[in-house]
Amino acid sequence: MEPTVDRPAPQVTVADIRTLLGSSAELPVLYIHYGPGDDGGTEAELDVWAAGLVYQPDIVLTRATALDLLGEEPTSETIAAFLPKVQKSVDQMISVRGM
Repeated sequence: MEPTVDRPAPQVTVADIRTLLGSSAELPVLYIHYGPGDDGGTEAELDVWAAGLVYQPDIVLTRATALDLLGEEPTSETIAAFLPKVQKSVDQMISVRGM
């Protein structure tokens, strides 16, 4: 099921990428966290946590990959230009999950 107006995919922001890059977690990853929604359904949101504590198929982006693609200290403009690629991954992951 594709993301819909009622259940949109979480939107990736510059702040999400900055949180990933600045995380002190061991091998941090940006991942989709699925939890109960207000209406009893499932809601998805983005979070950053240690890779070893996250269900592998929910991982959107690792810090190592982000650093490889963006460099050590990317500007907000560089991150903003990268967001559509990450958002596409999130949208596809939500679609596969069938939310």
